[in-house]
Amino acid sequence: MSSYRSLVAFTLLVQSALGSVWCLGVAQLLTGSAVYHESHLFVALLLVLVGLGFSTGHLGRPGVCFYALRNVRHSWLSREVAATGVFAGVLAVTALTSYLSGSSSGCLLLVASVVGGLALYAMTRAYRLRTVISWNHAGTLLGFLGSALILGGLQFTLVSSVLAGSSDSVIGFLAALAGVVFRVQAQGTSRPQMGNSGAPFALSRLVLQSSGLLLWAVSLVLNSGIGLHWTFLSLAAAGLVAGEIIHRFLFYYGYHRVGL
Repeated sequence: MSSYRSLVAFTLLVQSALGSVWCLGVAQLLTGSAVYHESHLFVALLLVLVGLGFSTGHLGRPGVCFYALRNVRHSWLSREVAATGVFAGVLAVTALTSYLSGSSSGCLLLVASVVGGLALYAMTRAYRLRTVISWNHAGTLLGFLGSALILGGLQFTLVSSVLAGSSDSVIGFLAALAGVVFRVQAQGTSRPQMGNSGAPFALSRLVLQSSGLLLWAVSLVLNSGIGLHWTFLSLAAAGLVAGEIIHRFLFYYGYHRVGL
């Protein structure tokens, strides 16, 4: 799988967008008001569209990518592409509605959350191949879900702080913590892999993400000091994103280790 780099970008970008939409829904339920929905929705839509663009990178002929939709009835890969496309469409409608009306429809946000969840499930099933032992277990779903919550929580926090001018760091931080829990569960359900050549990278991911969460927690305490708050939050974002990229590279590396 020589083009797995494009798939790393595709999966992480789409999962980050989904996680941010979930955080947005939770924020609406807790506050009972719109928290600058259009900013979050437009950023999420942009990430999904960029992710879909990257997804064509592993095709021999990107110009005929629409053929991937021809086998929706039988192929999880086709369903993944279709569900992600529908997710982008629902996000576009929800974002436009929010922008024009000044408030976001709770029903549309719920639909976007559900469709995004279906896209994540289809993405997982596309990798649950019986011929790839390192992928064919419940840990794949839990790992993808963990990435969605970690990156989505981070995205929600950054967009809230930068574009929306508010501070919803707690919601994003709690989402990221939940993502870590799912990640731990994923490690527990993963089957033993052949060899341990990826151990140093796995350790670096653990160090980066643990440090990122710690720095994020410190930024919450220093929320009144703008300079220190942004310094710690930026370092936390760098560590968490780097950790997720390493995790996803290791995921695709498992494909090589079984000789495929």
